[in-house]
Amino acid sequence: MKKYNQWSIYFLFIGLFFILNILNTYMLTASILNRYIAPFTHTFLGELNAFLGNFSVLFLIMTVFFTFIKKAKSRMISLLALTFFLNFFIFAMGVFNMFFGTSFSIPASTIFKNPADGFALGTFFNALLELITYWRIVVFIPFIVLLVIYKLSDRNQLQAMFLKITVQKTLSSVLLVSMTFFTAIMSYYQQFQAVLPINAVKSTFAIQNLGVYPYYVGEFFGKPFDLDLQRFLDLEEEHKIAEAYQFYNKNQSTYTNFFDNQVYSNRLLLTDAVDDLVVDPSIRNDNLLHGILKDRNLVLIHLESMNQFLLENASISERFIFLNRLLEQSFVFNNFYNNVGMGVSSDGELAVMTGLYPMGDRTLYWEYNSIDYELESIPMFFKEMGYYTEAIHGDKETFYNRDKVYPELYGFDHFHALEDFIEEGYEVESGYMYDTVNQKIHHSPWISDYHLADFTYGVGSSLLSQSTPFMLFPVTMMPHTPYDFDPNGIRDGLYPEYENLISRITMKYISYVDYIDDVIKRFFVSETGEDHTLDQTVYVFYSDHGSGLKNGDLDILFDETLSVIETRKILQKVPAWIYVPGDEMVDYGDYGIRKGLLVGEQNLVRSQVDLFRTIVELFDLPIDDSPYYGVHGLSKEPTFALDNRLMDVVMDDYIYSMKSPDTIYPLHEEVSEHIFEYIKRFKMLSDIIVSSAEMQSIIRDSIRGRYGN
Repeated sequence: MKKYNQWSIYFLFIGLFFILNILNTYMLTASILNRYIAPFTHTFLGELNAFLGNFSVLFLIMTVFFTFIKKAKSRMISLLALTFFLNFFIFAMGVFNMFFGTSFSIPASTIFKNPADGFALGTFFNALLELITYWRIVVFIPFIVLLVIYKLSDRNQLQAMFLKITVQKTLSSVLLVSMTFFTAIMSYYQQFQAVLPINAVKSTFAIQNLGVYPYYVGEFFGKPFDLDLQRFLDLEEEHKIAEAYQFYNKNQSTYTNFFDNQVYSNRLLLTDAVDDLVVDPSIRNDNLLHGILKDRNLVLIHLESMNQFLLENASISERFIFLNRLLEQSFVFNNFYNNVGMGVSSDGELAVMTGLYPMGDRTLYWEYNSIDYELESIPMFFKEMGYYTEAIHGDKETFYNRDKVYPELYGFDHFHALEDFIEEGYEVESGYMYDTVNQKIHHSPWISDYHLADFTYGVGSSLLSQSTPFMLFPVTMMPHTPYDFDPNGIRDGLYPEYENLISRITMKYISYVDYIDDVIKRFFVSETGEDHTLDQTVYVFYSDHGSGLKNGDLDILFDETLSVIETRKILQKVPAWIYVPGDEMVDYGDYGIRKGLLVGEQNLVRSQVDLFRTIVELFDLPIDDSPYYGVHGLSKEPTFALDNRLMDVVMDDYIYSMKSPDTIYPLHEEVSEHIFEYIKRFKMLSDIIVSSAEMQSIIRDSIRGRYGN
C-alpha cells in the first residue's frame, strides 16, 4: 500500500476506536441488548450527555498515551490493548448484571468479601457459558475489528510514521475536553436530582446519563456520586426529622393509611383482619389479635432462594407433598415480596429483623465494620423478655460478616456456624447421612440443611427441658445459585414437559424442590417419622430472595410470553407463612402434622418489612413507642412492596418501575404522581436511617419530643 493509504488506515483506526467503544457501552445500558438490567427511560439529553462523557474520557486517555508514544504503530497497539481492557470490563460488568440485576458501584464491591467456597467454580462456568448462550462475545467486537484493521495494515510503514503533538495543542485539547466533561457532570447531577435521587440507582442512572467510562473512572479514584439525603431533604433540624418520619410511622394508636385513606391501629382487631382468618379459641383474646402469641417460643426460618412460582406451577407444586399439607395448617402470604438490595440474603435478614429497608447499593452487614449502627431488632426485643436467642447457619461464620453482625448488631446470645459444627465432629468431606436406612448422604461444602433442621430441634428440645423461652433463627444454605449440591440431582423424567425446552440451570433449580420439601419436613418429622414439632413454639418461614432466572425460561414454565416487568415481579415474589402448631395431630399415614391454631390467607401485597411488624405485634414485643413502617400481615391494610436493588414497586393491582414509571404491568394501569412521590420520599427517608450509626435513635427521640409518644 502507498504511504498515504496508511495514514487513512491510521485515522480510520482511531475513529473506530471512539465509535465502537462508545457504542459498546449500550451493552450495559440498553435492555434490548442486556436482558439483565432495569434501565431508566432513555432521553435525548441523557444520551447526548453520555456520549460527551464517554468521548471525553476516551479522548483524555488517548491524549495521555499519545503524549508519550510517537510512532503510529505503537499508538495503534496501545489503543488495541486499551480496547481489549475496556471490552473485558464491559463483559465483567455484564456478568455482574446477570447475578445482581443492577449496575456495579464501588459500595457494591463489599459483596465480594464473602468467602466464595462452593460458589466460585459454578459461577465461573456460568459466566463462560454466558459468552456463548447469550452472545456476550459481541462485547469484544471493537477489539476484534481494530485487531483486523491492524493486521491488514502495513506495519512497517506505520512503524516509520512518526507523529509529534505540540504541548500547546495538547493543552488546548485537554482544556476543551475537560470543559465538556465537567459540563456533562453538572448536567448529570441536575438530571439525577430531578428524576430519582436515590443512591441505590445512581450507578444505573450515571452510566446511562453520564457515561460508563466517566462514572467508573470517578468511582475508581474515590469520588463517589452519593447524595447527602438529609441535606437534600432539608432534615437537619430535629422538628423536621420528627415530622418527616411520623408521617410514615405505623406504631401509633391511630393513623390514616395513605392508599385507602382509612384509619388503622397498632393494635389489630379480629374484625379488621382478613376475612378467612381462623384463630383457635385457645389463643384468642376476645377481639384483639395483638399479643395472641405472647410467651410462646419462635423459630424464624430463613429459606434460601425460594421463589413463590415453585408453588404456583402445577407440575412443580405437586412435588411439595409435605409443604402443601403444612400450608393447610398455616397462615399463608400468597402475595409476598422480598425487599433486598445488593446484600441479597443479608438484606432479607435485615428487613425481617429490623423492619428497615436496605439501601440497595451496598451491604449493611459489611458497612457495619466502619459504621457502628444502633438498630433495634427482634432478637433484642425477645432478649428483653428473658428469651435465649440463637442464630444457626451452615456456612463460615465470616460469611456476610455474620460473626460480628449477629452478636453485636442484632444481639443474639449465640451464633452457631460451620466452624462450630466441625468442632463438634461434623465432617464436611464425608457429608451428612440424612437417610440411614437407604444410606443416603448429602455432600456439600456446607452443613446440610437436613442437619440444620435436626440441630434446631435438638437446641429447642434442650431449652424446653430447661423451661427456657427461646427464639431460634436457622438459616438454610440451599438451593443457592448456581444450584449445585442437590443430593437428588437432575433426574430423567422428572419434568418431561420441560426437557430440552429450558436451560440446565433452570432444570437444576426446579429439581431442587424435593430437597426443599424434605428439609422443611425435617423441622417437624424426624428421619424415622417421629414428631419433632417443638411445644409452645411458633414457626415463621420466609424466603430471602428469588432464583434470579432471567433467561426466558419463565415464559416456558408459565406457558405465556412474559414482559420484562412481569418476569421481575415473579422473581421478586417469595413464599412466607406462619405456623402455630397446637397439640391435636392431623394424620397423614406415615407421619402427622399438628393442627394449626392460626389459619388463613393474605392475598394483599406484603413484604419482609411487614413481617417484622407482624412478629412484633403478635408476640407483643417490647418495642414501646419506637417507630416502624410496615403494615400488619394479618390486616386488610393496603401497602406496597419495594425491591431496593431494582426500584420496582409492587402494589395490589400492578407493578411498576420507579426508574421508568411507564414500565408497568398490567399495561392499562397508571402510576399517579401522588403515589410515586409518596414512595420515593419514603425510600429516601429510609436510606437516611441506614446510612448513619445513630439515626434510628435520633428519629425515635425526635418523634418522642415532638409528639410525646
